[in-house]
Amino acid sequence: MKKSKKKYVYSGKEELDNSSKFLRNYNLEIVKIFFNHFKSKGSKILDFGAGIGTLSILYEKMSGVKPFCVEIDLENRKSLKSKGFIVFKSIFDSKNNFDAVFSSNVLEHIENDQETLNNIYKKLNNDGLLFLFLPAFQILYSDMDKKVGHFRRYSKQDIKKKIKKAKFKIVYFSYLDSLGFFASFVMKIIGYNEKKGIGSPKSLKFYDKYIIPISFFLDKIGLKFFFGKNLILLAKK
Repeated sequence: MKKSKKKYVYSGKEELDNSSKFLRNYNLEIVKIFFNHFKSKGSKILDFGAGIGTLSILYEKMSGVKPFCVEIDLENRKSLKSKGFIVFKSIFDSKNNFDAVFSSNVLEHIENDQETLNNIYKKLNNDGLLFLFLPAFQILYSDMDKKVGHFRRYSKQDIKKKIKKAKFKIVYFSYLDSLGFFASFVMKIIGYNEKKGIGSPKSLKFYDKYIIPISFFLDKIGLKFFFGKNLILLAKK
């Protein structure tokens, strides 16, 4: 008897649009982190799970390099193509390998994440880099995670094991957004409401303008090594 697999049907269009519009400081900080590692890696950069291209657009502005994109959702692919990106439905649709791959808030949507990491490894050039931005701590798993199709949030031990199994070597590993840990915990208790409560455009704008600068400052003075809403990981082939 075959096991039934959860079908991924959620495109995340509304959340992607809100993130692009209202989390500019947050997105910029993410791109700065992997840009500082990727800038000497060459021009074949891949945004794996590119969504509507929010991070790719920022990366291109910062580096002058236009990333290639992998995106499974049809509507998101159309959006990316309209913005001038070369888009693949699968990483194996590209004939070329890549110098570096970045992936933000994607792996948690994929049931067989180990296979995905193995495939990314195959499509990287020697010494190629992989940057992952992931939701941390299963204890924070909430209605929001369910709504957007997350199979899991990650512990350090879990993703380390999977990265090493895919034959990568970890270069850098830490949490990000220390205050976001507490905000996510509050959201789990109160509930997620993208219309008028936590998760709404108003709350996102407030978070991005007032909370994020403080949170990233706290990260820089050391809290990122203990906890945070997300994990950032840099690995090398």
